[in-house]
Amino acid sequence: MIKFIFGTLLIGSLVFAATPEYSTTAVVTLAGGIVKASQKDDVVEKYKRKDCPVCKGKGWYLSGDGIAKINCQYCEP
Repeated sequence: MIKFIFGTLLIGSLVFAATPEYSTTAVVTLAGGIVKASQKDDVVEKYKRKDCPVCKGKGWYLSGDGIAKINCQYCEP
């Protein structure tokens, strides 16, 4: 269903882009958005606790102003 809708939108935008009054920017933007969406990289590898350069194995680090302790999000719990 999504491929059908996408195909219809692509053909429609090509028809409008074929006329000299309209720009091809919409077609290029649509194609670029599809390419970018298809290249997902959701794999986030975290450091082992003992090798973490941020918390140095403690599991927490001080905030930038030095007041609060923040749980380390860069290493495995």
